[in-house]
Amino acid sequence: MPAIKEGWNNPGAKMKFQEWTFNIHSLRLRTFCRCRGNLVCSCCGLKAQYFAVESFKHGNPNSVHINLYGRADGKEILFTHDHTLARSLGGKDNMSNTTVMCSPCNSRKATEESKELERRRKLNENHESVIQG
Repeated sequence: MPAIKEGWNNPGAKMKFQEWTFNIHSLRLRTFCRCRGNLVCSCCGLKAQYFAVESFKHGNPNSVHINLYGRADGKEILFTHDHTLARSLGGKDNMSNTTVMCSPCNSRKATEESKELERRRKLNENHESVIQG
């Protein structure tokens, strides 16, 4: 976390850990860092417990990133950052609009946001057809 704080405002900031080098300027990592050790899902309250160095599923095996995990019912649960107001619904992609969330809660929220976006599209289509009609 200290390395992330040092590179907070530097888009090119990197951190070296063992043989790996990480980009540490991501909004996700800055959101985790902002919580100052109180890394809990803003929806269900699950506590994150550890970071893991992992490679991407596709591409260069030497290209790695840092993931945050918690445990629930004996299973690892990936944590991410969530846009409090989804970007698709007009939310900004910045620190004031992010929070820590576990993946299951984030997935449920994304489903609800998709429904809301579809509702707005239909409302807009109906409104336009009334104006044109």
